Amino acid sequence: MRKMQLLVWSLFVAGAIAAQQQNIASEAASAGAAKAISREEMVKFVEEAAAYVKQVGKEAALKEFSDPQGKFVRAGGELYIYAYDFNCVCLAHGYTPKLVGKDLTDKKDSAGVLVIQKLRDTAAKDGQGFVEFGWNDPATGKEGRKLGYVLRIDQTLWLGSGIYIK
Repeated sequence: MRKMQLLVWSLFVAGAIAAQQQNIASEAASAGAAKAISREEMVKFVEEAAAYVKQVGKEAALKEFSDPQGKFVRAGGELYIYAYDFNCVCLAHGYTPKLVGKDLTDKKDSAGVLVIQKLRDTAAKDGQGFVEFGWNDPATGKEGRKLGYVLRIDQTLWLGSGIYIK
């Protein structure tokens, strides 16, 4: 009888451990999936920011976009809004607010791409679009490849956001 109880108990514990390991693996997969931001989600995010500009005005929107704890910084800081004028002066930056007010006309990535100019030109010419460029990835501390999406708001302002290409 004792051996039978021990066998039943062992099977119960083994089953509980297996179930716990499966839950941990499932939670880890869900967390990984939550971190992956799709192109479509990025576009919707920028469109939401554009609607916010129209709703509250430029000044209030730019202030909100530059708040690292604000509603336009998401996914643990991986998704944020940046805003520029057409002279490449940063007007808002959700991840690096210290860039606000700086002229980034000459900002290059490691491939020599004039990043802000290329983003600006896409917004100016097409009104919206995608640009691939290099940008410092806070997760690694090194430059990573980023896919940016930009949207012209008017003749003085364009917005964008980006996702790292893994």
